[in-house]
Amino acid sequence: MTRSFTLTSISLFSFILTALAQPSTVTVGNTTLDVRVVIQGNNSTNGIDIPWEIQWGPDDYIWMTERYGRVSRLNPETGVRTTILDLTNTVYDNSEAGLLGLQLHPDFENTPQVFLAYTYNSGGVKERIVRYNYNSTSGMLESPLTLVEGINGNTTHIGCRLLILPDNTLLATTGDYQEQTSPQNENSVSGKILRMNLDGSIPADNPFGPTSYLYSIGHRNAQGMVLAPNGILYSSEHGPSTNDEFNIIVAGGNYGWPNVEGFCNTGSEMTACNAMTDYQDPLAIWYSSSTIAPSDLIWYNHPAIPEWQGKMLMTVLKAEHLKVIEVDNVDGTTVVDEEILFNTAHANNPTSSFNQGTFDRLRDICMAPDGRVFLATSGPSWGTSLTWANSIVELKNSSYSPLGIDEATKNVHTQIYPNPTNGVTNLVFANELMGAGFSVIDQLGRIVWSGVVNNRKMEIDFSSLASGLYMVQAANEDYTTNERLLISE
Repeated sequence: MTRSFTLTSISLFSFILTALAQPSTVTVGNTTLDVRVVIQGNNSTNGIDIPWEIQWGPDDYIWMTERYGRVSRLNPETGVRTTILDLTNTVYDNSEAGLLGLQLHPDFENTPQVFLAYTYNSGGVKERIVRYNYNSTSGMLESPLTLVEGINGNTTHIGCRLLILPDNTLLATTGDYQEQTSPQNENSVSGKILRMNLDGSIPADNPFGPTSYLYSIGHRNAQGMVLAPNGILYSSEHGPSTNDEFNIIVAGGNYGWPNVEGFCNTGSEMTACNAMTDYQDPLAIWYSSSTIAPSDLIWYNHPAIPEWQGKMLMTVLKAEHLKVIEVDNVDGTTVVDEEILFNTAHANNPTSSFNQGTFDRLRDICMAPDGRVFLATSGPSWGTSLTWANSIVELKNSSYSPLGIDEATKNVHTQIYPNPTNGVTNLVFANELMGAGFSVIDQLGRIVWSGVVNNRKMEIDFSSLASGLYMVQAANEDYTTNERLLISE
């Protein structure tokens, strides 16, 4: 969709941005975080429109989608944004629809693939999931391969968050597109979480059969997914006027919509959920009298901000805050604590007091390997009425200094699956850790397993370990990893 702006409009937006300048610091518990605006709206040349997805890339850049159809690499130090794909003539951009989810291949160094989801117009609003190759020479996304298309869409309730699992399958959330019969219809791919191979084919072990993309059903509009170190897939989902949900996603699960909102706790709902196969209640809701509009989730596992370590961070749109969620460390199936940050009025009265957030609406979040957190803000209003009134903001604990670790040491991710486990387990280390020693450490700090990373993928039988939470650690002079391993009974 083509955008045009007048000088008066740009001046107005600049005035709004000046009036809503970010603070220089924020406080989280006993930690003071410096606030720095990496890039802000202002104009289409060096500003950003409505950022929908931000992810920290292996090149130490932020990879970003903007809803009106642009994919960029953003230098987090200088704020210089480089366009790597322009889909503005292809994307249908209206209200919540547009260019949405982005996911980088987990082994990007050897397989530089980028997965995107966006809406387009073809006899009505549709949604498409496409795989691109990143050409490091040209600095552009090229050679698109359509994985799935023709997903029914609308101007709202689109989804579409993407996530690649350790088994190299891709999950994609889809909304009910304002058609409430679709989430319970197993012949429809709307109101679902879909699972596909990275070439778009259907995995043979999909829970609804080898010819169905469906992974879970009964969703209204899920816009957050994270696979936590405990091996559990968590999701956040928009409710109608009450009952936003925080869910554990299981293969074949039915999450109730539209017959169940939030917990299954009324007479008609209990009749409906009892009739469903594998009905799943949420872990938490927000709230029985209002909604907050939850967006994306990350797992924060870094000592730079100790108040957040080992917890989930969820961005919130309508209630304009960052929610810190702690789950139990036994099996991860209970929310033991949650905290509202950056909207004091809402924290004091969580069923009201909207539109008073420090950073306005929070759309997405990502974390750098050194523990810095980046927020994608979406202005103070819903929709596209304040185009370019958005920013990417860095939160940094400048006083943090790693103990016993060289400042140049970088954290890298180790895939562990299945996790939880009680037997043979796959550890997939980053190339940078080849030759490093690794250890499995119990909750008392004792090394219960040790070895050397002599292959990127190692199979280890942990059946001799007692059930409980462990840490898998590996390090060399330049790189380190620290991941949770849950041994089940």
